[in-house]
Amino acid sequence: MMNLLEKSMFPLFESICVQEGEILFSKWHRDRFKKSYSLVYGKQPHFDLFDKIIIPNLFKKGRVKLKVKYNRFEKNIQFKHYQTHKVRSVKLVCNNQIKYDLKFCERTQIDQLFSCRGHCDDIIIVKNGMITDSSKANIIFFNGREWLTPKKTLLNGTCRQRLLEKKEIKEIEINVNDLKSFQGFKLINAMIGSNTPMIPIEKIIP
Repeated sequence: MMNLLEKSMFPLFESICVQEGEILFSKWHRDRFKKSYSLVYGKQPHFDLFDKIIIPNLFKKGRVKLKVKYNRFEKNIQFKHYQTHKVRSVKLVCNNQIKYDLKFCERTQIDQLFSCRGHCDDIIIVKNGMITDSSKANIIFFNGREWLTPKKTLLNGTCRQRLLEKKEIKEIEINVNDLKSFQGFKLINAMIGSNTPMIPIEKIIP
């Protein structure tokens, strides 16, 4: 843990969607920030994730990514206009040692796996035979009746947690052999949400 902390002035971060000048779903980001801070530093944060955040006029139109990096004492705030990257296909990649249960800025393992995607747009990481996440998003699968998400996720994203709490999705253990039972899937995170077209299950490349 300390090696990760020593590599960056701001080892942890939150990516937050700002739509037309409004911060979306702040509750779930604040909850994860508090939990992550407590796990890493052994106490509750002495500052709030959203304190002193003023959205500049330049970023009050359209969809904007607000990135808040933080450490034990302070935070760093960045705004960037968000561009959607369409995902048409994903590659299954396996790694049984990977761990990314907190939102660290250090993502070397994930970046290395992403480089193995070949001609695909993204990856789905398989750990010990179980489906986890893509490189930057959680996954939900449609079985013809309901939307399901892998229980063994690497990182519990804020969008995933929100949909679970609203009972719009359910979590179950999903292994590689289960994929053929689904019609399609979506990648979800704070910037994408779940209101996107379903990707056919055939677009998952072994």
